[in-house]
Amino acid sequence: MKGKRFAALWLVLVLTLSLLVVPAGAVSFTDMQGHWAQEDVEYLAGLGIVKGTSATTFAPAQKMTACEALLFCSRATGVSAADKKQIAADRADQLKEILPESVYSWAAEEMAVCLETGIISASELEAMCDSGALLKSITRENLSMYLVRAMQLEPMANNLTSYSMSFADTASISQVLRPYVYLLNTYGIVQGNTANEFMPQGSLTRAEMATMLRRAIDFMDEQGIYAELPAYTDYQWVGGVIDAVGSTSTGATLLTITGNLTDTFSISVPATVPIYENNIRTTPTALRAGQYVRVNLDDKGAAQAVRLGGALTSYSGSVTEVSQDSITVSVSGVSKRLDIDRFTRVQVGQVVGDLSLIEADAGYTQAQCWVDGMGHLAELKLSGGTQSADGLITAVENTASGQTITVSAFNGQRSQYTLVSGAAVTVNGKSGSITVSNKGDYVSLRVSNDNAGSAVSAAVDTVSDYVQGPIKTTSFSKSPYEISVEDSITGKSRTYAIADNAIARYDGETIDVRNVSRNTFATLQISGDQVVLLDTYPGSTTTQGVIESITYASPTTLAVRTPQGNTVTFSIDLTDLPDIERDGKTSSIDKLRSGDSVTVTVRYNEVYEIEATSQNATLSGTITRVVQDTAGVSIDVRFADGSSDTYQVSEGVSVTQKGSVISLYALKPNDAVDLTISGDEIVAIEVTGSSSSSTQITGSVLVTNSTDKTIMLQLEDGSVVTADVDDASFVTITGSSTSLSKLAAGDRVQLYGQYSGSLFAATLVVKL
Repeated sequence: MKGKRFAALWLVLVLTLSLLVVPAGAVSFTDMQGHWAQEDVEYLAGLGIVKGTSATTFAPAQKMTACEALLFCSRATGVSAADKKQIAADRADQLKEILPESVYSWAAEEMAVCLETGIISASELEAMCDSGALLKSITRENLSMYLVRAMQLEPMANNLTSYSMSFADTASISQVLRPYVYLLNTYGIVQGNTANEFMPQGSLTRAEMATMLRRAIDFMDEQGIYAELPAYTDYQWVGGVIDAVGSTSTGATLLTITGNLTDTFSISVPATVPIYENNIRTTPTALRAGQYVRVNLDDKGAAQAVRLGGALTSYSGSVTEVSQDSITVSVSGVSKRLDIDRFTRVQVGQVVGDLSLIEADAGYTQAQCWVDGMGHLAELKLSGGTQSADGLITAVENTASGQTITVSAFNGQRSQYTLVSGAAVTVNGKSGSITVSNKGDYVSLRVSNDNAGSAVSAAVDTVSDYVQGPIKTTSFSKSPYEISVEDSITGKSRTYAIADNAIARYDGETIDVRNVSRNTFATLQISGDQVVLLDTYPGSTTTQGVIESITYASPTTLAVRTPQGNTVTFSIDLTDLPDIERDGKTSSIDKLRSGDSVTVTVRYNEVYEIEATSQNATLSGTITRVVQDTAGVSIDVRFADGSSDTYQVSEGVSVTQKGSVISLYALKPNDAVDLTISGDEIVAIEVTGSSSSSTQITGSVLVTNSTDKTIMLQLEDGSVVTADVDDASFVTITGSSTSLSKLAAGDRVQLYGQYSGSLFAATLVVKL
């Protein structure tokens, strides 16, 4: 045992010396003079890629160990010194568990590069260490596999269907390693000896390794090959399957691309942009329909490199294990593990993004995987399970369909969630329920991925104190630092001392507390009257989606359904309306409709601008029946072709006539209507014709529109009506004259006039 241990330690010492001796610029080794590999060795040594066993010797005949060969291969990848250092730091814990301590001390950095670039896998390295093969001489055929991987050509090796060779000893090459040897031989990296033998089981000398390495590096330079490291790049990219290939007047190639998880788009690829197929430079003629392609973009969004991945193969199965690095799926009873990186497009529920969407404890049940011809997981769709959502409770509402809570995320965006039947609710770790008294408390939710807005569990924390709102002032001139925030719930400002060890973040990134600035939106966690956490976000944010409903009250609530399926709510002060545009023209809130596409801009936690685009009606017909009961309102509609259908109409659906809002409950049989349908749901109703009646109405002013000469009223039964007052006279209850411009939100009025269908045309307006 002592003898074996001494021999191992001696071998480690020799390896350490051979790899760590510093190269000497223009290098000349005494034992390389006249040697057949002299030019290659001295060239690589001058670049610092290979090193001598001493300042003057190279030991060309010394056999290479597997460890030495791996480290030499790592140098062919072209990974920068900065990336190498970061990779080593990121993989330090992993390598400490795999490598013997005596090897880790000098080989860790380049071995980390081997793992990151795919030269060797963690399981392969672990097996090599356990068997002792790491410090033993390496065979020529095994070296071929590692060198092909270093050259980023393993996908090509895996896709080869024919790889015949003319070596006299081809039959002696291991079957699984023949594709690797074939590629190296094809590209002139390895050659047979004078007897045309490859000698697959033969050992490899340092001189032979240097020559092979020189040829490999030269080949990579000629072909423009480099190791692309997803985790250490930050440029934007787009990807999908090529639908069509065209050309532009400038000579660029125009690609039409469709993703399984994204819409179809086109991108221009100038003739100067490099194109890679199987990681080797190719020409635009390689761009063919049916192939998966990834286009890397520069900071201006223009193509800077194109990588072809071959045809996509789809796998569907149940998820057995998942993380942000990999997923294991059971496909027809066969377990399949796939790596995930930042070049993998990911969809969770309705949300499409990158691997940051994946939560290890989400409980996904099904996965659909699209893998390109190079074995890379290009697209991944996860179904089932839940995602996390958290923030402060701002509203609690109990309805017939369940309990709905509004939650303000740490960036101030408010979303509504409905607790499903049987949802697990805890308060401070114990089973409980959510009530209006929890307004302002922190809540952590698990929300269904397949039914956005449905929460399956909620954990409320009433112990910790939180405050949200725009930062009004900061003071960092003396200790303790101070911050003043306008509370979004109470509307009052308060100044707080900041704890010495407080953590500050801006848009998710940790910052120095002194870099927190006024007018940003902040969520503060308070402990012992001091701020211990400051989560700050830009003062201006935008949300895009479709208007789901508008609830007129004080304040009025605009609910927007985002493309991800979430409902985001915005509070609007009718006495201080934001700028509103609809279809590119200045408009007002009473003109907004459910179903409108909308962009809402919020500045310092207040709605600043609303830009809406109207949606056209898709169905026209006549109401044959209206049913009002505890479930709401349902209508039967007969269409021109004689068919009919029944629709449940929710409270939030906008009902209009001649462009003005009328009450949902004003709908009557024989009303002619245009319906805007989304899926199976009505999102807007426009009454185009109906019967009339005369009456008087009383209510509170919500919005006055001096341009259109209309008043939006909330009647005593809670319904909302828009009245045309263009021909009306205005008086007060005392009989004095007044005008539309003198009416304000909240004023009580009584209108006399006549309904035209469901639109009220007033002849007299009395301010009560």
